[in-house]
Amino acid sequence: MSTVSADELRTIELDDVEKDFLITGLLQWGGVVAMTDDLARALGYGGAADFYTDSAAAAGRISEGLGLTAAEWRRSLGAAEVAFGSEVLGLGHEWDDFSGFDADQTYQAMRRVQWKVRAVSE
Repeated sequence: MSTVSADELRTIELDDVEKDFLITGLLQWGGVVAMTDDLARALGYGGAADFYTDSAAAAGRISEGLGLTAAEWRRSLGAAEVAFGSEVLGLGHEWDDFSGFDADQTYQAMRRVQWKVRAVSE
């Protein structure tokens, strides 16, 4: 994460399932699924290398309940959404097997996180 002022950081209250969804969605990349430069740029990162560095830092901050910038929240959510939902780019129907989370529970958590990220991004 580049140097940002405390005023730019936004904290979102996440329940344990929401937090697990985001962290798991970020950390699945580099395992079964691999981030590409094109996808990383589409999500707002500089490329795949930047994604791996930034997403690991974001996962750590989310785990600790610390703030991210609005852009970091959006990028983190986007990467988790693709990991969960995409059959071509992410885990798709294999999410349950690799994440240990039920798809229905994950879907509900994803929707709640989307509303929360939208609120801090407006």
